[in-house]
Amino acid sequence: MQVIYVNADNLHEIKKEAPNAAIALGYFDGVHLGHQKVICAAKEKAELQQLSTAVLSFFPHPKSVLFSEEVAYLEPLEQKAEKLANLGVDIFYVVEFTKTLAKVEADTFLNDYIVGLNAKEIICGFDYTYGAKASGNIHTLERYAAANKVGLTVIEEQKWNKQKISSTLIRAHLTERKLNELPNLLGGFYKTKYCQKSGLLPNYSLPNIGSYKILIEHRHTYIECVATVKCKKYIEIDHEVSGLPNLLTIQWIDQLETITS
Repeated sequence: MQVIYVNADNLHEIKKEAPNAAIALGYFDGVHLGHQKVICAAKEKAELQQLSTAVLSFFPHPKSVLFSEEVAYLEPLEQKAEKLANLGVDIFYVVEFTKTLAKVEADTFLNDYIVGLNAKEIICGFDYTYGAKASGNIHTLERYAAANKVGLTVIEEQKWNKQKISSTLIRAHLTERKLNELPNLLGGFYKTKYCQKSGLLPNYSLPNIGSYKILIEHRHTYIECVATVKCKKYIEIDHEVSGLPNLLTIQWIDQLETITS
């Protein structure tokens, strides 16, 4: 899978080489089951029409640019890209989100960054918005697609336990320590990378303070143990870690009622 970083300076050159594609639109933080539904629909459209399967997303998160908010990312771009590749995506377009881009009108955004990248099919969720002040929505997208003879597939809301599957809901489960429910939202346990010297790697989120059953991935197997979250960056692992690599991949399984001393 190609990962292509797009900005206002290189967009013109990237357009020249962009293959005809079915492009899935969204932020895709966590690549949860709702996101996967959108991406798999794009893959199906691409295979039917002999197109490339592409995903177009942004980085950094718009809130961090527009409102200077600290965003609790679920995963960095590298892990997101790995998940997209496993889903059969051919191209991952990462558009640099800037205050200038935020002022681009909805139709101009579609002209430059979607149709401009040779989208023949557009696939998105029911609540996708785009353009200045989020003025573009599914209704404006429908009109645009019809006028420009571009296919459009809108994926309906995906729910679990009567709640919309979303990155926001996943973050809430991390805060509320409901880790055992996350596979119903993500399709697997929540996973982070942790450096034994410097703590949690950037753009991940830890569960709330407390103790948890975890699995550490090591040499094609798993080490089951307990981790205690001390703050947003550091954890204490109740296991002999000297024989483990400095960089750990951790799956978060479930909360424990008591903290291991």
